[in-house]
Amino acid sequence: MKMKKYIICSLLLPMALMTSCDDFFQPETADALSGDDYMSSTTEMATGYLGILTKMQAVGDKEIYLTDTRGEMLEPTDQSIAELISIYNYDDDLTGNSYADPAGYYDVIIACNDYLRNMEEFIANYPEIVAETDYFDGLYASAVRVKVWAYMTLAEIYGQALWFDDPITEVKDVADASIFTRMQTEEIVTKCLDLLSNDIQVRVNADSVRTISPSTDFSWRRWVDPETAEADSKYRFWDMMTPPAFALRAKLCVWKAAFMDARGEDARTVYQLLCTSIQSRFKTYWAGYTHYWKRCPTTPGHYSAFWNNATPYQEEVVSAIIYDYTKNQTNKLLYHFSNEYPNKYLLRSNESARARFSDKTVDPLGTQTQDSRLSVITKENNGLWCISKYRPDAKVRTNAYQDDVHIYTFRCSELFLWLAEALNHMGRYEALNRVMNNGFGSGDYDMLLAIENGEYNPVSDADSISNYKNFYDFHSYWAIPTSTDRYGTYNGFRGCLTLGAVDIWVGSEDGSTGHTHAEAQRHNDELIANEWMFECAAEGKVYPNLIRMAERYNDPTIVSSRVAPKYETSATGVTPADVTAKIGSVNSNSGVMGYYVPWKLY
Repeated sequence: MKMKKYIICSLLLPMALMTSCDDFFQPETADALSGDDYMSSTTEMATGYLGILTKMQAVGDKEIYLTDTRGEMLEPTDQSIAELISIYNYDDDLTGNSYADPAGYYDVIIACNDYLRNMEEFIANYPEIVAETDYFDGLYASAVRVKVWAYMTLAEIYGQALWFDDPITEVKDVADASIFTRMQTEEIVTKCLDLLSNDIQVRVNADSVRTISPSTDFSWRRWVDPETAEADSKYRFWDMMTPPAFALRAKLCVWKAAFMDARGEDARTVYQLLCTSIQSRFKTYWAGYTHYWKRCPTTPGHYSAFWNNATPYQEEVVSAIIYDYTKNQTNKLLYHFSNEYPNKYLLRSNESARARFSDKTVDPLGTQTQDSRLSVITKENNGLWCISKYRPDAKVRTNAYQDDVHIYTFRCSELFLWLAEALNHMGRYEALNRVMNNGFGSGDYDMLLAIENGEYNPVSDADSISNYKNFYDFHSYWAIPTSTDRYGTYNGFRGCLTLGAVDIWVGSEDGSTGHTHAEAQRHNDELIANEWMFECAAEGKVYPNLIRMAERYNDPTIVSSRVAPKYETSATGVTPADVTAKIGSVNSNSGVMGYYVPWKLY
């Protein structure tokens, strides 16, 4: 169905007051109040925001089915359904396909717009209440960030979206340009980055505005359960639901820079913004948790627990959509991937994708015979290959129907890969090599500490100059001495898993290093693209990152060369040549490149 058929009314949020903490986190999304009754207390500010989170839960798994089914990992099973097969086949027209329909993401946006409007009315009507609370700014900024997340997700899936700030309280025609603006991916990225780069001005009255940083957070734990220590409070996991500004900003920067690269523009300022955003957060976080958010010696032993845990795993989570089966909050990952009753087993891993994890030409294995990450991603169960990462055993989710595994919107591994991409395009090849391969040793601590403290002399000798150019925004927490904390040192994205090093090329202006910058950066990007496949399979993350690299080089084969091989044994009749052609051309139905999911906006 076309968009104008479903943007018809406001998704009014539940505002009923809860009687207990457990009830509080079981919002009834069918409840609604009229606009006149919407907000009159700080409690209603918070409960209203829960309505947004329930909309996020509803679409948490959608990107996985849409992008990974078209990507390198998934294929339909014999039990699959026509809608998934149509997505897998790269059908040109997906009208009426419930998986392809973007309505759920627009539900999130409408909920955010409605909430923001009501928050603005609340502060205008009850300024004295807002003046006495710490919650308004954090909730308002959080709603803005969720809206940014929803739009960025639309952009990387569909290549376009309709931007609107109207809360949609009555029937609207999406062709109305006074309300809706059709934007393609780069325009959406620019708009979202602007929202996160500037303070928000909320009108209080005719004479004053309230200035809010888009990075301001709201803590459910401190609001609901302030007497309990953070480590002991179950409500701290709700704080993970809203994507943090620094992670959103990093993702937007790497997309923005890719479009600039495509036009031959100087994107170093944007790449540096990405590096600064990530590095400053690493420094703050690692100061308190020496081995959280690090690829370090503990990573192999914890890797499967990223998903096989009752809650998002502290060592890896940046933000996540959480579910709770006992509170009727579920997704359908096991429904699609598991062959255990009562699940439907609609999608599975394919042979060509699995083979890459043993192919030393694309995944140097070191002493391993197979990349150990594969055994987490997919396994055979009763002779059938299943995506196993979301329930590898029955220890955490006892029953096969307990479909409440968390879905990471951002995990720290993504941050390292985006950082690597930025370092590559800034010509900081040694830093890129350290991040991707074997990391730092305790012997690097003094060098990084001196740089961090501004005591490093970058002109004393050639090594010092090279070190400073590569590591000027790194800090000592990357190389904590083992005598201080034996798990503290970053051992490399691949090195921590005892995998072999990928061959990072070093570029130069004249090619005197063996490669020009352009040659080295393209080669290194191909390696990073491969790493996305090995690290984030079946998470809704690989395919969008391949698309971004295709946009940078105006080369759809970056996508098709990794996707087409799975169609060599396709049971649906679609061939590698068919898929390559569709990925490499503009879709006549949507008007955007064929690697985006085709959906006609109106």
